Amino acid sequence: MTIPIGAPSTAGPGGLDESAPDPPGPVSALLALAFLATPVDTLVIGILADPPSLAPHRASDFVSAAVVVNVCETLVRLHPGGSRPEPALATTWASLDRRAWTFTLRKGVRFHDGTLLDADAVVANLENLRLKRGFPGRAERVGPYVVSITLDRPSAALLATLSQPFFSLQSPRQLAAGDDAPVGTGPYRLGAVRPGLLELLANADYWGGAPRLKRLVFRRLADEEDLAAALLAGDVDVTSALGQDRLATLHRHPEITLDSQTGLNLAFLSINNEHPPFGDRRVRQALARAVDRRALVNRLLGGHGEPAQNPLPPSLFGYGTRTKELILDRPAARRLLAEAGFPAGFETTLMAVNSPRPYMPAPLRLAAEIREDLLQVGIRARLREVPTWSEYVERGSRGDYDLAILGWQADTADPNDFLSALLASEAIGTTNRSRYRSPDMDALLKRGRMGGDPEARLSVYHEAQELFQRDMPWVPLYHVSVFTAYRRVVRGLTVGPTGILRFDKTWKRD
Repeated sequence: MTIPIGAPSTAGPGGLDESAPDPPGPVSALLALAFLATPVDTLVIGILADPPSLAPHRASDFVSAAVVVNVCETLVRLHPGGSRPEPALATTWASLDRRAWTFTLRKGVRFHDGTLLDADAVVANLENLRLKRGFPGRAERVGPYVVSITLDRPSAALLATLSQPFFSLQSPRQLAAGDDAPVGTGPYRLGAVRPGLLELLANADYWGGAPRLKRLVFRRLADEEDLAAALLAGDVDVTSALGQDRLATLHRHPEITLDSQTGLNLAFLSINNEHPPFGDRRVRQALARAVDRRALVNRLLGGHGEPAQNPLPPSLFGYGTRTKELILDRPAARRLLAEAGFPAGFETTLMAVNSPRPYMPAPLRLAAEIREDLLQVGIRARLREVPTWSEYVERGSRGDYDLAILGWQADTADPNDFLSALLASEAIGTTNRSRYRSPDMDALLKRGRMGGDPEARLSVYHEAQELFQRDMPWVPLYHVSVFTAYRRVVRGLTVGPTGILRFDKTWKRD
């Protein structure tokens, strides 16, 4: 990515504050009742894991982000219907060269501890992000409510980057004290925290208007079966944590609504371009024509996904709608292998790990399907199973594999999040695990990052996808649909472009 911290990252140390004091008596009583009922002024959100960290600047996992975005806010946010940035704590912004930016802040906003949101507060947050997350730029106070940000290099993706949950602003008092508990400017403030249960309380002084719900309760369930049962019984109001296997039951239930969208994710067959014979793009093209993407979507995702054609999800700005469709064509795959000097195919290895991800719900089954598809064109891939996800990522990053099942989940709704991370030469050794090197691709990605005009960026990214199709550095497989299930009494739910839920406008029908 242009802004390195925009790439998915492991949440830092920290966790739920089990020693946090209880809120006043009535709140504690209602927390106990949350396990038994969901009052009309309370929304219960079902989760399957506690947040690894509530520190706003470490909210890089889905569960932590779901809490933080309702407590803390970013300078800008993305419109729920797409990738267009809209004001949040900043009302306006400007840049002439995409390197030096100026932001004007919203006036009259206070953090939950009473601290005023001003230029000094923003500078303190961005400096903390620079030191702890490697934010490649510096912020300075220009006026009481005006901040300048100077990046190390130009980036047209800065607004999308700043919209990410872990760019949420924390109270300067909390930062100075080194306290990870989120104290933001958002519609809710942190209440009680217990293992398996976390409560947010309405901020009556919220600048956007007091929320209609008095409290949000994040309730951890033991497994998907328990979570689905709680949702159907009305003990949970909303969840984004249920997998594909539960959808049929939920879809038939008259009291449940399912919100579905093609996720900003991508599963792909990674090819180590530095390992023979994969340096020959004819071999890589053969792999792309050997895989039955539609069958993968039907068999592994229950039809809840979309075969991938490009290195971008179709709902993302810049997606190339006119690039050549990737189709199953095994005769063509065999011809390409013969042209490359492998008429009888060859032997290789396929690395996999039994660690489900949002874009890869059944990794070993996916590996088995890919292995069988490749065998149909003479490529004999021996499965190489790695014991842990961390070792899997490490081996992929250093290029210790031939083929591997990998994927990407966007942090932002900007194409740079996918393309620079997965295709730029400078990302080899980290997120460019295919070790693909192309001066032409690097030049296109640089132009895309520096461009300011959306139409110009669109043209650059279309050209980059056409080059991808010619070089085929790795094989796009599918995009997994993401779902939010909620009771029909729930109204005004905001589902962000990356699947994160906001509840500032949410209410429940009596």
